[in-house]
Amino acid sequence: MSLRRLVPLLFVLCLLCSVQSVNANTPLRVLSWNIQFGQGTDGVTNFDRIAAWLARMNPDVITLCEMPPDQIPTLVASLTQQSGRAWFTHFVPKAPGINEGNLILSTYSFSATDSKYLSYTRSIAQVTINVAGTNINFFATHLDATSSGLRQTEVQELLSWTSGFASPKILSGDMNAANDTPEVLSLLNVYRDSWVDALNQGTALAYPDNPVWLNTRTRRWRIDFILYSSDQTNFASRASNIPDTRDLSNPGVVTLLGTPDDKGVRPSDHNLVVTDFDIASSVAAPTPTPGPVPVLLTQGSTDRAVAIHSTQFTCEPFPVRTPENMSSDQRTRIMLFATNLDLLAGETVSSVSVRATDSRGLTYDLAVEQVGKIPDFSWLTVVTVRLPDDQTIVGDLLMNLAIRGSTSNSVRVAIRAP
Repeated sequence: MSLRRLVPLLFVLCLLCSVQSVNANTPLRVLSWNIQFGQGTDGVTNFDRIAAWLARMNPDVITLCEMPPDQIPTLVASLTQQSGRAWFTHFVPKAPGINEGNLILSTYSFSATDSKYLSYTRSIAQVTINVAGTNINFFATHLDATSSGLRQTEVQELLSWTSGFASPKILSGDMNAANDTPEVLSLLNVYRDSWVDALNQGTALAYPDNPVWLNTRTRRWRIDFILYSSDQTNFASRASNIPDTRDLSNPGVVTLLGTPDDKGVRPSDHNLVVTDFDIASSVAAPTPTPGPVPVLLTQGSTDRAVAIHSTQFTCEPFPVRTPENMSSDQRTRIMLFATNLDLLAGETVSSVSVRATDSRGLTYDLAVEQVGKIPDFSWLTVVTVRLPDDQTIVGDLLMNLAIRGSTSNSVRVAIRAP
């Protein structure tokens, strides 16, 4: 890039730069899914397919309902291989002697585990994890499928038992009831609905055949929930999504739900739900102490990123592949620009992570290939990332950057069709 082109670019970047005040926090991604014993809507039982979707969504803690205990080693082995992360597990059957139940998986180790059997052959699994110095009590349940009256009894038992645990608390699972039913309303007297919070914040995502609103379907209606109870100044939901798990190239559906989006094979007869939480650190950070939270530059007062193609020096929209570039893999690289981003002694590009979510709610961890300062602009850092190799992406990718447990603002980058 010539100096004649670089100077105007930096001048524009200076004008676009708007440093925000962002509180340091640690992200926690929670996923809840009724996996229907690993059976997809094609009638095929395939735990590798379940694990592939779990790995793709990149959660930190997972609730799975209708999990057969004899398949836990198979699922965990596949998830470990596909995600590259180690997983801790806690399983509780629906009732003694029943060969399925609630499974909690976590990349955080458990400082405590517990369980309770509810009426009508239902149960709750509980674990305590520590994130950024905060103990979080996490619960997984699956309420009765036959009767609102039975679910109301189970909810009262659930609320009585979980009241003995300290906040913050997360309660997730298949409630088999919509948000306006007496049993769920009883839960909402104590817990917040992370989907509704995201809806109100404009950070709820779904897919065109199942658009975002109060009752975006997780099955025939929204019956799968991630609820939480906490002081929101220290622990709050940031975003939530119900991604499109259908394989629209595979029409072999044998289990029909009777919904408008009832096409393409799914790994389960439920959609999964994901919520991103932000947790403020409650303990002194280890040395080295993190500096200010990084801020990705945006165009004026919008949330659109200042982003440039790394070899063609063009602006959005970007293709996911660029045949003529400096790499044989033909993958597009883009440059993002950040303030408050400095690598400490001994740190490398691996200390920086960039996560992107598309309009369908699919999540990608982007490869960070370069992090460096722009000469004579020591306050400005350029981060070069490789776009995901998924040519089905169209529209915006919502991106954020993290380093040493601190997460930046979210910015949008437009992707164009091949």
